[in-house]
Amino acid sequence: MRGYVRKRGNKWSYTVDIGRDPITNKRKQKTKSGFDTEKEAQKALTEVIYELNKGIWIEPQKTILKDFAIDWMKAHRHQLRDTTAERYDININNWIIPLIGHYKVQELKPAHVQKFLSQLLEKVSENTAHKIHTLSKTIMDHAISLEIISKNPFRNITLTKGKKSEIETWSFDELEHFLNIVKKDNKLYYSMFVVAAYTGLRKGEVMALTRDDIDWEKQHLKITKSVSVTKKGVQVGKLKTPSSYRNVTIDDFLISILKERVAKNNEMKLKLGSEYQDGGFLFCHPDGKLFRPPSINKIMYRYIERSGVKKIRFHDLRHTHATLLLELGVNPKVVADRLGHSSVKITLDTYTHVSLNLQADVAETFSKRARNA
Repeated sequence: MRGYVRKRGNKWSYTVDIGRDPITNKRKQKTKSGFDTEKEAQKALTEVIYELNKGIWIEPQKTILKDFAIDWMKAHRHQLRDTTAERYDININNWIIPLIGHYKVQELKPAHVQKFLSQLLEKVSENTAHKIHTLSKTIMDHAISLEIISKNPFRNITLTKGKKSEIETWSFDELEHFLNIVKKDNKLYYSMFVVAAYTGLRKGEVMALTRDDIDWEKQHLKITKSVSVTKKGVQVGKLKTPSSYRNVTIDDFLISILKERVAKNNEMKLKLGSEYQDGGFLFCHPDGKLFRPPSINKIMYRYIERSGVKKIRFHDLRHTHATLLLELGVNPKVVADRLGHSSVKITLDTYTHVSLNLQADVAETFSKRARNA
């Protein structure tokens, strides 16, 4: 494979033979200019020749990332949950297109990606930046599938992680005190918080529970759907991952709570008649309508203030459930299955603070046994 570099004005360029036109049989060449030094041009030429020799070189196209990202979204929207599609739209239109959308897909390099991620970290949270990075990487993987590029410039570039935020949870005493305060004021909210804290379900999963999801005989809940808020309003949709579809065991205490909830809803159904919107939901307004999940946050914070316990989010009831189970010595695999995690590693990585405490106990136990041998 032959090629050469030369100077054009103040810039350097390279030219390389890329084979012959299959129709005319004429020799085809590729020329690229704009390099500041001969060394830069020679390095780029060497890379092209390497790719040509390996058969991985792809002829440049003029597709810009803005158009490619929009087309990718159109092609994949039907595969996404409404909430996921809305988040992708926001990340593509607010961040990907404004910051790197002007680059041709084949011109985007790791250096551009690194600058892009640095800009993101200045403007959004680390968690949001991570999601945008993952989405960008997925879009560029599609470009590889279409043979527009041979390497993904996002593949080996990672975000500079800051200090991992600590998970906030309650102790058994704090949880009991909070629930007692709620119980005295409102049985509906009490039952909702009890189910969340005693099962580790996500907020959307709790909101989506129906009476048909309860297996009274086998004493478990079937988790198959979730409630979310989209531009279309409050909707019941699919779960994010296959592992999220699961059965969660419950005890006699929760059975009694849920029976009371079903009875109360049936009472309201008889009272309101045709005005009652019966979707079978356990936790709903008196007329059967679904709650907007964000509205439950304000309700929870109100009772937290009354009870005087440490302020946590609704999602932290899930963390509380998992943390307390691990502290009780429950097998992490059981906890992972209960939470709907795809692997035990996710559970252990999420609750590192618990595993370290358990290690301390193990270290002391081993030491005492060894010294008494």
